[in-house]
Amino acid sequence: MDVKATVLNSIDHATAGRAEDVATRAGREKDIKKVKELAKDFESIFLEQMLRTMRSSIQKSGLVDGGNAEEIYRSMLDSEYAKLMAGEGGAGLAQMIERQLLQTMGVKSEASSDAARKSALDTYQKTSASTLQTARKEVTIKP
Repeated sequence: MDVKATVLNSIDHATAGRAEDVATRAGREKDIKKVKELAKDFESIFLEQMLRTMRSSIQKSGLVDGGNAEEIYRSMLDSEYAKLMAGEGGAGLAQMIERQLLQTMGVKSEASSDAARKSALDTYQKTSASTLQTARKEVTIKP
């Protein structure tokens, strides 16, 4: 009877351990998704502030002035532009924030590293290789 109880007890502990591992992994994946959303939201807010500042530097002509309604419209438009820019990869700020937060949490973010590498490769391929290469000059020294 002691052997049977020991076996059942060890099975219960093993099952409970696996359940905890699954729950921990699920919780961690949920946290990673939250971090990704947080990073995108922060980048969106940052880009919105940048757009608002850029727009405020333009002088109004006074010819066509929409008043308060135009200000509200421009603010909403800047907000939507920022969300779109952040969703498309934006300035890359979200990826850096995500990587740093995950590193702080102790999670190795291979997925975000792979995404950063892919993004860098895409950027390299979009720009012509000739503009990225430095011009080489040959110098001859006569004695």
